[in-house]
Amino acid sequence: MATPHPWRDRPFAVIDLGSNSARLVIYRSAPVGPPWSIHESKEYPRLVEGILEDGSIAPRAVRRGIETLARFRKIIDSFGVLDIHAVATSAVRDAPNGPGFIEMIRRRFGIPLRVLSSEDEARYAFLGVASSLPLQKDLIIDLGGGSIQAIQVRDEKLVKSLSLPLGALRLHRRFIDHDPPKPKELHSLEDFVDEELRELDLLRAGKDERIVGVGGTIRSLAHAMQSVREYPLARVHGYVLRTRDLERLYDILSESSTPVRRDIPGLSANRADIIVAGLAVVLGVLHRRRASSLTVSGCGIREGLAQEILDRDLPSSVEVMGQASALASLWASGSDGAHARRVRELALHLFDITRAVHQFGDEERLVLEISALMHDVGSTLSYPSHAAHSAYILRSRPIYGLSHRGFLLASLVVSMHEGSDVPSDTLRRYPLVLEEDDMEVARVLGSILAFSESMGDVRPKPRIVRKGNRLVVSCSRTAAIDPRLFERASRWLRRHLKLKVHVEQ
Repeated sequence: MATPHPWRDRPFAVIDLGSNSARLVIYRSAPVGPPWSIHESKEYPRLVEGILEDGSIAPRAVRRGIETLARFRKIIDSFGVLDIHAVATSAVRDAPNGPGFIEMIRRRFGIPLRVLSSEDEARYAFLGVASSLPLQKDLIIDLGGGSIQAIQVRDEKLVKSLSLPLGALRLHRRFIDHDPPKPKELHSLEDFVDEELRELDLLRAGKDERIVGVGGTIRSLAHAMQSVREYPLARVHGYVLRTRDLERLYDILSESSTPVRRDIPGLSANRADIIVAGLAVVLGVLHRRRASSLTVSGCGIREGLAQEILDRDLPSSVEVMGQASALASLWASGSDGAHARRVRELALHLFDITRAVHQFGDEERLVLEISALMHDVGSTLSYPSHAAHSAYILRSRPIYGLSHRGFLLASLVVSMHEGSDVPSDTLRRYPLVLEEDDMEVARVLGSILAFSESMGDVRPKPRIVRKGNRLVVSCSRTAAIDPRLFERASRWLRRHLKLKVHVEQ
């Protein structure tokens, strides 16, 4: 049952019935920013497996699909969710018995399963990526079990898309008969992929084009590569997969049996049999575009559908993504948004008037803004050690707009705002993400945040200006300033920004 309002403080369900996997996500949302999941279920009905000669979904696959939707319906009912949005992709779209399958789902479970056209599939993938990554000149590839959607983006807009029958499960069933695959099978697979991808030339590449990858197979490859590299951050969104690393991984996976692949850390066990075919398609795209890397998006069709349900304006700048993500997190936690906004305003003002001193750029400014909004969110768990709680919550939330470096810097800045220094083992824990200079960046931003919080609740609002190496704070004689917070924050500014604080009352 559809809601008449684009946003409401009650959960809604999104079901994505793909050719290989099926996902149920139950979301809650805030007036701004991305929704967040309160439940997720994943199953593998593999509808495209055993497709009959006429293209129909095989009876066993139909049965698996029905059993999956039956379990999803029970979960939805247990959460008391009334608003259900369900979509199906290429396996149901291409099958002659697809309409009968849809009607069966509607009668049995009351789930309004909508079949997406290839254009709709591409549009939702675009919306999902646009809600979480800045787009300019990009080629988005959404690799599913039955097909791949290629989406050309120029100036933040979806220009053109095409759908090709190059899904990981579809290709695996067609070309791979042995485990591990025979060289002859791999050659046939690669030749077919290369031939089909000639159509990709219809989406002209252009200079400096970025490839963005969406879908479970691509996320699984990212998890596997992070495990191989001992990457310290458990976050695939925004992770960059290098072509040369994927080529080495392809050699390893194609020479390994499925049981061996299942033991590879990070690689999804449920995709271990079809991962070679999926990786062949990814490499085919990268080679066709002569691309050195692919950026992983953790958001795709489901997130794009959720953004449409909530009537969000997309695409967004990185600043809007970051602000909205942090504000949605405040809403979700029940934190004091008014205090956070006051601290944010002061912190950004202080950042701007001291640019000539610290010489930081736009990413550091966004790091500070998100840190200021999120700095006290941990108080909803427990005020003692709330800075550490806040940093943990920030790392656990869907915060978009920041690189992995910026994401970690924001976590450090939040953890420092109550007086703690950067942990001594930070570089050892995050060697592939942070560099030595980033430790001082965190300290400078942490000192700005600490000082801004010390003044955040002062009324009337103080006036702060920089005069040479002095920071002059003008406020009312009746203004209540916490001396403990103020003195500590002033020491930090002297140490890290070489600024002396002078108060005029």
